[in-house]
Amino acid sequence: MVFRDFFAVEGWERMKKKLALAVVTGAIILVGATPGLVLRGVTRCQVVSPQTVSHRASIRCEGSICTEEGYDLLASGLYRVESRNASLGDWVERGETLAVLAPVGSDPVLYLQTQGRGFSGAGEEAGLAALAQSYGLKEEETVLQWRNFEVSSAGGQEEPVTVTAPVTGILTKEVPLPGSIVQPGMTICAVEGRERYFALLTVGEREAGKLSLGSQVILTGEGVGDTACFGTVRKIYPGTRQELKGATPQKVVDLEVALQPEGQVIRPGYTVKAEIFTGEPEEMMILPYESVRQDKDNTEYVLVAGSYQLEKRPITTGRETVDGV
Repeated sequence: MVFRDFFAVEGWERMKKKLALAVVTGAIILVGATPGLVLRGVTRCQVVSPQTVSHRASIRCEGSICTEEGYDLLASGLYRVESRNASLGDWVERGETLAVLAPVGSDPVLYLQTQGRGFSGAGEEAGLAALAQSYGLKEEETVLQWRNFEVSSAGGQEEPVTVTAPVTGILTKEVPLPGSIVQPGMTICAVEGRERYFALLTVGEREAGKLSLGSQVILTGEGVGDTACFGTVRKIYPGTRQELKGATPQKVVDLEVALQPEGQVIRPGYTVKAEIFTGEPEEMMILPYESVRQDKDNTEYVLVAGSYQLEKRPITTGRETVDGV
């Protein structure tokens, strides 16, 4: 009986120790988990400081590089090609002989300028407007210029006519094969000037109102190579035109930018991206977009960090940039 009571007491003591140990362990776990449970319900914030930056208002758009001068050399009479001295894609210098023609009449060769909208010096011949219309071009968009070649006449016999390049550039339309007949008004060949370039850009009609002549432009993209090229707005077209953006038509305005290359390889016909500055540089304080919040009534506010607390402070936002607001 004595042994039985001894073992009963000893078993109860062991049980109490185990219960005490379990209680202590639970308390330790609870105390350790309490901060995590509390922090889980707290809104976490990242503290950032306002940044003062130099900002300049601008418009971003796209366009392409164009040559200042491009000529279609037209025949105003009936000619037979005697010889041709250049092939398609050849580099030709101003005044270089492109072809020799045997004229049936003594009419001069007509040089029709089809590129370079800023070029001046319209022709004064009576038939220029009709010839432009037959060629499919509007008179106000086309500059015509006669260039009379020296054609000597001895004893009533006509001498061959030499056709020369009006500008330095690339032959973009080849002279017909020797022996071919060139009809009046037909293109003998075409030369695209490669001495001067400009960028033709397109902006939306709303943005066009912010532009002015002389605005500074930075051009990047395939049209100017690996290095950015600077330029200035030299012409803003007065009217709008329709252009599809995806499946939606919109009104746009064209403008020309005079280039100021500094060693860049200019590629006519290639696209460019442009940033046109519409204001002067100014200092402004910006915050990241994610730091600005809105109430249910759309009031904007930020949380300002103070002494162990956050203060909700309403704000009025201004200009938005790629860096922040």
